[in-house]
Amino acid sequence: MSYRDEIEPFLEKYPYQVMKVCGANIRYVLAGEVGKPLIIFFNGGMNCSEMWFEYVEKMSDEYRTLIFDYPIEIKSADETAEVIHEFFIKLGISKAFFAGASFGGMMAQIFTRKYPEMVDGLGLFSTAGLDENTLRTEKKKYRFLPLMLWYMKHSNYEKLKPKVIQSCIKNYAKNETPEDKTYLQEMLEYMFKDYPREKDIHITGMVGKVVDLKPCVKSDFDRIQDKVLLIFPEKDFFSIEEQQSLKGLFPKARVEYIKNGHYGTVLEYDKYIGWMKELI
Repeated sequence: MSYRDEIEPFLEKYPYQVMKVCGANIRYVLAGEVGKPLIIFFNGGMNCSEMWFEYVEKMSDEYRTLIFDYPIEIKSADETAEVIHEFFIKLGISKAFFAGASFGGMMAQIFTRKYPEMVDGLGLFSTAGLDENTLRTEKKKYRFLPLMLWYMKHSNYEKLKPKVIQSCIKNYAKNETPEDKTYLQEMLEYMFKDYPREKDIHITGMVGKVVDLKPCVKSDFDRIQDKVLLIFPEKDFFSIEEQQSLKGLFPKARVEYIKNGHYGTVLEYDKYIGWMKELI
């Protein structure tokens, strides 16, 4: 089955809502019954919460699930954490298990450091720890961020989209099967179909400016050290050293590995769901 054939029935069954919080518009889906354990998902670097649709489908009978997009009106990850905290309060949320993939794993760390009382556990997938060493490495990766943003702003964005999709498949799906690559290609094409330039510039800038944050340390997460799940692809966008930095922040975490690459969160969702259920 193609990505389109799967996502369109999901969107009919779980239509998105929009809530205005602190002057920002937050697009979200909240599924499952009140009173069940709540899981909140943080998006990766495309800021497309549809990436989690299988998790909502498969988990909302036993759990309450919340997916949402980072609001485009808020420019920094730190401020975004503050706004989504207000968003959670408006929804009546006092505590939840948080899961984040790639940049979403970083957002989960940022949120947990600011609001530890709201976090009942963490699932961090295909990501890196925001310690001093990782931030130094990421700063090198994003040293050309102003030029990158200028190019995105002034280029023919519709012609740029196919190149971005091919780059994602080439760099982040090297070890996937031909069938999985076809599925990912369809997923990215679907997501990019109506993906606005402004959204891309916003999330790229937010990801790149994470390097300006204060580094995380192990004591930031003392309350939840025994309620953390780390899942790493064997070959990922993030280096072995960056994976080790995450382990250093969460030395008591359960650690699992998958053979897929950076998109394992999407392709191997059954494994991720199973491991989360064992922890929650």
